[in-house]
Amino acid sequence: MKSVAEVFGRRVRAIRKKRSLTQEDLAKAAGMDAKHIGAIERGVKTSSFEAVGRLSAALGVQYYELFLPEHRASEDVEKEIADLLHGVKPIDDSNIAEFLRGLRSALRKLSGKVAG
Repeated sequence: MKSVAEVFGRRVRAIRKKRSLTQEDLAKAAGMDAKHIGAIERGVKTSSFEAVGRLSAALGVQYYELFLPEHRASEDVEKEIADLLHGVKPIDDSNIAEFLRGLRSALRKLSGKVAG
């Protein structure tokens, strides 16, 4: 199983390449050093929350998209969420616990698919 740093680094690299950016371009846009970007992409270095925020802004994605497995396109996740929320009334306090249990269950299933 890949470490979080490896998953994160691969996603940063994939999104960077999709945007036709060099490591130097991304480094400049994120206010970071190009060597640091390379180490992140290789999964050698982990990123602070601040660095995650700067990278996501420089790449034009939401921060959570940097942690999605490679085989799962972020557009698919966003569409699934939008479809689920379409026509849903705001969640009231009595349903929050039920919603969180369902979300935890879904995340566990997704983790099982990623690990397997």
